Order: sequence, then structure tokens, then C-alpha cells
Amino acid sequence: MSGTGRSPGAVVVGGYINGLGLVRALGARGIPVAVIATKPFDIAHRSRWVTEHAMIDGLEHSAEPLISLLERRAAGWKGWLVIPTNDEAMGALARHHDRLSSTYRLACPEWESARYFLDKAEMLDVARAIGIPSPHCYGSAQESMLGDREVRFPVVIKPTSGYRFIARFGAKLFVANTRDELGEAIARLSQANLRAQVFDLIPGEDHRIYAYCTYINARNEPCGGLTIRKLRQGPPFFGSARVAEVVADVPVLREMTIEFLSRTGFRGVAAAEFKLDPRDGSYRFMEVNGRSVVYNGLLCKAGMDVAGLLWADYATGASELVRPNNWPGVWADLHSDLLYSFLYRRHDPISIRRFLAPYGRPTIDAVWSVSDPAPSIAQWRWSVRRGFEALRRDGVGKLLANHTRVQ
Repeated sequence: MSGTGRSPGAVVVGGYINGLGLVRALGARGIPVAVIATKPFDIAHRSRWVTEHAMIDGLEHSAEPLISLLERRAAGWKGWLVIPTNDEAMGALARHHDRLSSTYRLACPEWESARYFLDKAEMLDVARAIGIPSPHCYGSAQESMLGDREVRFPVVIKPTSGYRFIARFGAKLFVANTRDELGEAIARLSQANLRAQVFDLIPGEDHRIYAYCTYINARNEPCGGLTIRKLRQGPPFFGSARVAEVVADVPVLREMTIEFLSRTGFRGVAAAEFKLDPRDGSYRFMEVNGRSVVYNGLLCKAGMDVAGLLWADYATGASELVRPNNWPGVWADLHSDLLYSFLYRRHDPISIRRFLAPYGRPTIDAVWSVSDPAPSIAQWRWSVRRGFEALRRDGVGKLLANHTRVQ
């Protein structure tokens, strides 16, 4: 029981789509849910399943806002399960695991394991040690690289700390097509005091990106898994999933993912991304997320109830398994799909027929729910307001710019 005599509940940290999926799944089980929103565009706290919520900012810079809030709420939330849904929340909880674990159940590994998921350089070191095929890495993004004639363009400049890079630049990475663009990217990184690595760009459209999703329980056992294929991303090529489907198991992806998680001592939900390289047919390692992903509604529909796995493992000690059911449909974030199809119509044009093709199958939406409409309304309201602000400030040209390009 919690400190108030209530049945213990769950605190979901981060209120974007991946948080919303957990909120709805936990609420449907009758579990009280609190949400700590960490971004101005968060929407999960609008859900009818949320019993209470709080908002913090600056988590990408300091863990203290989150840790202080959890300590202030300790009397009411004692014994509750705390679930991070973004990397900055995962990092904060992992670094302060000892400080919080006497009060809360933390659905997060300790720092010794978590660091491999939050520092992309350390992540790549593990993948290489295992022998997982990865994009060629030219090394750290430093001025000395500009004289290296071995660098073949285009290249991807990928930060070692993704969430700090996004907070500064509003994109997941940079793409440089020339040596001058690489130099500009390095200068911007230096000014921001951020580290990055330079990689070969793996060609091919978004539908070549696969993710093996699994859960590792307290006994270090995989509980089964599902393979997801992205159909479209927002932004295209280097964003988060906006349309995705479940596909047949790809054994090599499962094996590489499980080995990575075993080497890092990980416990919890994880999704390892790979891109099928059209040049040689190999699956190239992209990254591993050690927390819930935006398409966990698809996972749940297809037999991997992430919320149920977390609750069973951390709160009740029961044994839960992934139960694939061959669901034939697609998951879509219609809001994101419409938005990025418009914003990137110059850089990645898509015909109406191609846009509509996935929606001819059974479809679940990432956000919209007839029984829980408030998050979707909040999402659209935010986008409309931000769109008008951007138009007034920057004009159409800036709004339609490809923000992964060094500009």
C-alpha cells in the first residue's frame, strides 16, 4: 500500500505519445496513474485516466527538478512505480537510483547499465564488441577531421547525448553533404559544448528501418518480443515513427538485441533499431532505446503489453510474456503523418495514393481515442498555435526547411 492507504499506482515521467500509451494501458487495468509532464507539447496528462499531474522543465539540463518533485510527493506516492518515457528522465532516475529506491519502485536500471543507452559512443562500443554490423564511424566530430580525405559524403553527425542535442537544435542529428557543411556542424557543436560522432549515411527510405522490441525481467530472462517495421518517420529519414507495422520475426535482429541487453545488464523494455542496407543486405545497427517507444500502442495491440510487463515485473513479481497474435494492421500517428507530409513536401514528396495506402488496413491511431479525446485535442491545439507563431516569425520558407541539414 502507498503512504496514504491507497493502492499503489504508477508515476509516468514524460507525457508525450509513449507516455500516453502507458497511461491508457495502466488506467484500463484500474491502476492509479500520475503524470509528470516534461515538455510543453506533452499531452498524456490530459487523459481521463490520469488522477493527478505535475509539470517540470529543464530536465535535459538537470535532474534536480524531477528528483525534488518525487521527494516532495513521497508521502502520497510511496511504493508507486516510476516509469521514465524519455532519455532525460531515464538518466535522472538512473543517476539517483539509490536516493529514490527506498521510496519508489523504479522501472529503470541503475546508472552502470543505463549509461550504455544514454551515451551513444558507449552504445556503439558495446555493439562493436558483440560484432553487430554498424554504419562506418569516421570518429569524433572535431576540426581535425576536416582534413581527412577518407571521409566520404554524405555523412551523419550523430550526438552522443541525443536529448541535449534535440533541446539545443530541434533535430536528432545533422546531415552534411560537403566538407564545408561538416565544418559548420562541428563549429555549432563546439559552440554548444556537445559531442558527436560522424557516420556513413545508410541510404534507403524509412521502410528499411526495423526494430526488435522485447522485455528483460528481473531474472534476466527475455519475455519474448515483436519485430516492428517503420513505414514513415517524422521527420523523414531521421525522425520518430509516424506509421509502423508488425512484421515476421527476423532471427538475427532478435539475437543481436538480446546479446546487447545481456552484455549491458539491462532490465525493462527495450527497442533496438536497425536499417536494412540496400548496398549489401545487412542490418545496420542504429540505436537501442531503453524505455517505452511512441508505438507502444501497436505493441500492445499485437500482443506485447508494455505496461502490463512493467507492472508485473516491478510491482507484483508475477510472470508476464509477450503473446504475439499476428495482428495485420498498422499503427499511425495521423497528426504527425499529416504534419510532416506537408512540411517536407519539397524534400520528400508523397502522393495522395501513397499517403493513404497504409490506412486501407486495420489502423490504430497513436493519440486519437473516442473514449479519451482530450490528448488529441491538446495535440492539435498546440500544433496550430505553434504553426501560426512560426509563420509570423520565420515565414513559409523556414517552416518548410529540412532541419537535419546544416544551415
